[in-house]
Amino acid sequence: MNMFKINRFHITPEDYYPKEEILEIHLQLFSILRDILPPELNGRTVIQLNEGSTLKDLLTELDINRRVAISVNDVQERNRSRMLKAGDEVKIFTSVGGG
Repeated sequence: MNMFKINRFHITPEDYYPKEEILEIHLQLFSILRDILPPELNGRTVIQLNEGSTLKDLLTELDINRRVAISVNDVQERNRSRMLKAGDEVKIFTSVGGG
């Protein structure tokens, strides 16, 4: 057994690798994107992601490959590499073009 004694504490190899935290993100989808979630959720859910996840990771997890507008905590966010934090409220809208 690979164990080390330090000041009467046993340290196992698992102690050297920090456990990844899970983030809970409040998600609301609008328009046709609501179809990604079961109908009874009305486009709202709490999704769990690994700590360090970005908006791009969230879009990948939801399999959203189209152009969308996103707000995080009621502020429009264009940077898809923005890291999410526990408790963030993310709203995803379909982009609407006109002419």
